[in-house]
Amino acid sequence: MMNCWKTINLTRDIGLNRILFISMLTMIFVFILTYLPINLLFPTIHFKDGYFLLFMLLLITMIPIHKLLHAIPLLICGCRVSVHIKFYWVFPALQLKACEGIKKKRMIISLLAPFILFTLFLLVFGMYFPAYMHYFSIAMAFHIGLCVPDFLFLKQLLFAPKLCFIEEYEDGYEVLIQK
Repeated sequence: MMNCWKTINLTRDIGLNRILFISMLTMIFVFILTYLPINLLFPTIHFKDGYFLLFMLLLITMIPIHKLLHAIPLLICGCRVSVHIKFYWVFPALQLKACEGIKKKRMIISLLAPFILFTLFLLVFGMYFPAYMHYFSIAMAFHIGLCVPDFLFLKQLLFAPKLCFIEEYEDGYEVLIQK
């Protein structure tokens, strides 16, 4: 028998406007922390502004790829994940839902997977193509801003009991413990 230890709904607990504000501040902060050292460490590199449409495509596809990267650790562990496409006005959005309760450690790995993989991807490509490092710096700042809700949920999850399960419900998550 499982009892609910805590329900986590970031929109209700923190507020959508506050989450967006924290995300924007994080994006600006990360951009400053990455772009300034690039200019100081590589003063002779001339930045190029080609491939802007490819850069915009990267930013647009970053959101669905971010969502899919959450599912990969769960799929590797054998959890079933359902994928639905939901439309907000005319914009399609991916909605992922685990079909069963997820252990705390797996959920932490799932939350951190997009951050780690995308950040490494952008850093490596930035090193290989230093003339486009400013694009990768902007993309990394944008992606880390996307990760802010994951970090806020992770903060809540770290204080949960060690042997708990996380189940997704319509508006958020429930942390369940064995009774």
